[in-house]
Amino acid sequence: MPEFTTEIDIEPSEFVDSCSRREINALIETLIEDGYINTSALSKNCEQHGVRRPNINDEIFWESLDHLKKCRDLLSVTEEEFINNLAKRFQHLR
Repeated sequence: MPEFTTEIDIEPSEFVDSCSRREINALIETLIEDGYINTSALSKNCEQHGVRRPNINDEIFWESLDHLKKCRDLLSVTEEEFINNLAKRFQHLR
């Protein structure tokens, strides 16, 4: 049986852009484990910019928002209005 190989040439940014937040976090963990990212430098950089590490609830919430963003055209008018009104309710906090 003949064997074929296929090569796909994609840029790292294309790969990352297609990942969910959970997949990006898994990628970051892998890069840390493999020694490509220094965790002390990462933590120090986050602390300097006032960024806290996300917890599992943050990740689930952000993934849900990403899913809604990708499927916006499937929402009913009522669902879309609900989401927009919910966001408006909290705009003054930022």
